[in-house]
Amino acid sequence: MPGLPACRERTPGERVGKGKQIIFKSSEYSQDDPGSVTIVEPLANPVVAGVSEAVVVTGARPQKRWLSKAFRFNLQSFLPGRGSLSVRRFSITEAAFLLMLAFITSRGLGVVRQTLFNILFGTGPAANAYYAAAYLPETLFDLVAGGALIHAFLPVFLSHEKAHGQREVWRLTSLVFNVMLVVLTLLVLLGEFFAPAFVQHWLVPGYSPAEQTLTTDLTRVLLIQPLLLGLGTVITAALNSKRQFLLPAVSVAIYNVGLIGGLGVSFFFRDVGIYGPTCGILVAAALQVLVMVPALAKQRARYSFTWNVRHPAFVEVLRLLVPNVLAVAASSVTPIIDTAFISYIPDTSSLSASRNAYMLFALPLALVSQAVGQAAMPQLAALATARKYIRLRQTLVRVLLVALVFSTLAALALWICGHPAIRILFQHGAFTAHSVYVTRLALIGYAIALPGQAASSLLTLTFYAMKNAAWPLGATILSLLAHLGSLVLFFALFTGPYKILAVPLAFAVDGLVASLMLGTLLFLGMRIKARQDPGMMRLMRRRAALKALQ
Repeated sequence: MPGLPACRERTPGERVGKGKQIIFKSSEYSQDDPGSVTIVEPLANPVVAGVSEAVVVTGARPQKRWLSKAFRFNLQSFLPGRGSLSVRRFSITEAAFLLMLAFITSRGLGVVRQTLFNILFGTGPAANAYYAAAYLPETLFDLVAGGALIHAFLPVFLSHEKAHGQREVWRLTSLVFNVMLVVLTLLVLLGEFFAPAFVQHWLVPGYSPAEQTLTTDLTRVLLIQPLLLGLGTVITAALNSKRQFLLPAVSVAIYNVGLIGGLGVSFFFRDVGIYGPTCGILVAAALQVLVMVPALAKQRARYSFTWNVRHPAFVEVLRLLVPNVLAVAASSVTPIIDTAFISYIPDTSSLSASRNAYMLFALPLALVSQAVGQAAMPQLAALATARKYIRLRQTLVRVLLVALVFSTLAALALWICGHPAIRILFQHGAFTAHSVYVTRLALIGYAIALPGQAASSLLTLTFYAMKNAAWPLGATILSLLAHLGSLVLFFALFTGPYKILAVPLAFAVDGLVASLMLGTLLFLGMRIKARQDPGMMRLMRRRAALKALQ
């Protein structure tokens, strides 16, 4: 504009004279371009009328910070006195810390629960019926809701809130809740009707008629669980979208409390029998949902009975949910394949050893991939919604580096401390020294698989945050094929007790394949999308204006 002073570039070592104004600028991406100094001085003959020549001159740069505010950790965030804890917004690091505590607490209570269960029921017919009855409800929950629903709903929630505001986003939440309620209710009713045929002909055809009848009765009771947990998943997704993790973390930890309570009923009232822990699962599911309601109420969430399955945002949720469900279905094939291959190993302890090793491996995997991923996804989705792809890339790189460091340390811990841990935890009764040896071999293979599996999980979540569910589905199919090929290869290479390594090493290969595929596609896509970043577009316009003035 006419009358505005133009700017010229300050040469190195030049002193600033009188009458010159110094303007300190900070880039939108302060971690890449920490700061700049511009000297503004009137020019007698501006190059172009109406345009000021703004030239950035690097000056005193503020110190770079590798970790941004999104990764801050402040102990005061966990103390009362700064507003309600149930609605407090946490950073990625704080949320991951909360969720890790929740997972550790849940696993600790799980050990107590399993000990009580073994004391009461051991490995008898009632226990077998109980374990078998949990299969159908858990499968229904994993396919229809579970993590797939959170990954599909969370990015749509954030983009819809930004575009239409709080009122409309709670209407969308109500719509998803209503549809989930109807779909799960229909599936539960179908499950109740077909439970006898499923149990007798597919689930446990080798059981006696009395055991099949008990398994059917328990299955019908447990089918209510996915209905409760599915509705709770909608609440969890809404709270995570608001970066509120305290009560969802408490809900994870409190789940085993209901189960322990059901076991307590069976302990004091022996006639209740196996129905005590079975009904305890329903109480646990209800507690997991109810504990999150206060945070939802403080968010001023409003339920509305709406049924518009053609709602654009709901259609977008379905577009993301269907590939997610297919990916979960494809992943569920892997344990079946592994079990089939293990059945050909001459050592009869191989299947039990593999399961025990996987249980030890699952804890650090959950702490690294699930806790960190659930904590980071709202931030990643928010950046993707705002099209801030450069900051999204920076955040993802830091999350991946932290996850890889922790997963590598956890893998080393499993390798070094696995043998004494297996002896202390498992070497009792029929679990012999040979069982310890085979379990340790399997655990070594799973330790190798840990970093790749953690990385692939986090990369998959990033694609979901960017509303892209097609590539994760493709990576799941490709990794399944890699898993199958690796099993055939390793079974041919290994002999004797080392054949047990084939399954976990195949797990490591499919994690590596998925990580390489998703990582390559993601970072190539980020380079293209960076040009659409509002901050980068402004920077390019400034550079173009400066070039025109030269």
